[in-house]
Amino acid sequence: MDRTHHEMSFDTTYRIMRVDRTTGLETGMVHTVLTGGSISRNQDTAITEQATLDIEGTALFGADLLRIWADLDYEDGTTESIPLGTFLPDGPKRQVTGGENTHTPLTLYGRLRELDDDQFTQPVALTAGTNPMTWIEATCTAAGLETAPHDECTYRMGAAWTFGLGDQKDKSKLDAINELLDLIGWQSARTDPYGRVILRPYEPPTSRSPIWNFQEGPGCRFLRDMTDERDWFDVANQVRVVYASQQKEIIGVATDTDPDSEFSTIRRGRVIGKTYSYSDMPDGKTDAQLTALANEKAQELLATNRSVIHRVTMTHIYAPVTIGDLIHLDYPSGAVAGDFAIRTQKIKLTAGLPIEAECRQFERTVTHGS
Repeated sequence: MDRTHHEMSFDTTYRIMRVDRTTGLETGMVHTVLTGGSISRNQDTAITEQATLDIEGTALFGADLLRIWADLDYEDGTTESIPLGTFLPDGPKRQVTGGENTHTPLTLYGRLRELDDDQFTQPVALTAGTNPMTWIEATCTAAGLETAPHDECTYRMGAAWTFGLGDQKDKSKLDAINELLDLIGWQSARTDPYGRVILRPYEPPTSRSPIWNFQEGPGCRFLRDMTDERDWFDVANQVRVVYASQQKEIIGVATDTDPDSEFSTIRRGRVIGKTYSYSDMPDGKTDAQLTALANEKAQELLATNRSVIHRVTMTHIYAPVTIGDLIHLDYPSGAVAGDFAIRTQKIKLTAGLPIEAECRQFERTVTHGS
């Protein structure tokens, strides 16, 4: 969907296709799907997406996957088919009315569920010098998942890592993949609408440009009713840093007492404290030097590690954006504007394909310590 078609009216129909998990090919349409259903995406969950559908009769899909398509007929006569996701179906419960009329609610899980269900049966080691992406790709492939094309990984393991040993033995292969991705500075694994695993270097929202603009006025495609909130209540105005060893404990403190600072102890009328503990105490320094370092660290944390989360929850007509994407919202009459990263989406499989999205930005607060 491009901007021109986004601003057009369109009719929507949905197709649910069976997908052979071995070949990846669509093998036929599911004709027993009832009206409704939804797709939920959340970037803070490991599997990131799941869906709900109702079907007539019993769910007998074997090992097949289900792919949801939206077929759009635009007012200018053009058409477009948009894949919305590929899922593992689960339908253990039938609803029975009158003995003959039955329907089955389905819960559909994103394909990362397959890696999340798969645990290590024996220790697996990555030696120093290994390219971790090679192991990640091989692990996905062994689980029957395809990886989407991605950037080259130049990172090499500086030390050996072992999974499936000791207290790690209960971790899933998805846990291991995400730990390695975090190590090399890439974002956690996700899947695209075809069920392929997306592997991508992490790039903070502040270094990106919005890929879509939602603007009030002619062609506006979002609802005027939205929630605009800022999580300022728990913003700390005092930070305590503790360096601890078996021999001693060094404490540093920084407090925001500036009357011009919005969240200072003066303006808030109370202390809101946070404590950070560290065991890596520097060697060869006096207690006075260590205390100075602890105070400096506390001041740094007070000044830089605190942000107010500005969260907007809105509903808009379908646009080609997903969790993690950066959008620009310009809603002058609602006094809401800025660049926001999409955290969650709930796509309702109804007319217009409406999407309820939670979007957020982190507003840095100016602090002054004492």
